[in-house]
Formats: sequence, C-alpha cells, structure tokens
Amino acid sequence: MTRLTRKYEFSNEAAADTAIAALPHDKGGNLTHGHNVVKLGNLIIEPAEYDDEGNETKSAVLSEVYAVDVYWSGEALASWEPYIVWPTPMGIHNFGSSSQRDEYAKTYCKLHPDSEYCNPPKKNKS
Repeated sequence: MTRLTRKYEFSNEAAADTAIAALPHDKGGNLTHGHNVVKLGNLIIEPAEYDDEGNETKSAVLSEVYAVDVYWSGEALASWEPYIVWPTPMGIHNFGSSSQRDEYAKTYCKLHPDSEYCNPPKKNKS
C-alpha cells in the first residue's frame, strides 16, 4: 500500500476543517479512511522575544496560512491538490518514518531539481 506524507496550506483553520471534514467518516463522525491528519496551525515565522524577567517584549510573527500535514493511506486525494506545498524537506514536522522522509525528499527533488537541497555545495578537500 502506498503511504505518502504531504504538506498543505489553507487560508485559515475553517478552510482546513472543511477539507478534513470531507474525508470519509462513519456515522459517529470518526475518520474511517486510515489517513493521519495533523493540524499544525499558523506556523511561527519569528519567535516572540522576552526580557530578562520573562515579559514578552515582542509578539511572535505567525504565517498567514494554516498548515496541515497528512500521512495518506494510499494516494493523496485530488481535492487536496490545490493546497499542497513543498517546504524544503521536511519542514518543521514529520511522521517519524525514515521511508516517508526519503519518499518526500525524492519527490521534492523531482519537483524542484535545481534547489540547493537537491544540489548541496560540494565540500573542498584541502
């Protein structure tokens, strides 16, 4: 069975919830599809700053989009395709499987063959 880790961005949590709610559920509202869905939320772009006494002096800056990761049990749904993003492997979250990290990185490099991640600078031997 194909298992794929994919990353998505939605305009807000409500939009993410709508996409998640469209996944197969039983009559009790429990997911029945076998996919793992992790709502990461608005990711931190710049962390908050604090003074020596622990008082916040600058608020954190959050992304304007709402992040969701899915570990698909089978192929990813086409309805989620408009929301897919490809952060440099693997972003801030992964599902822990080295085979999934490898599959994501391979697909990332197929889609972004000129990226520095896929073409790291060669170290000079001195």
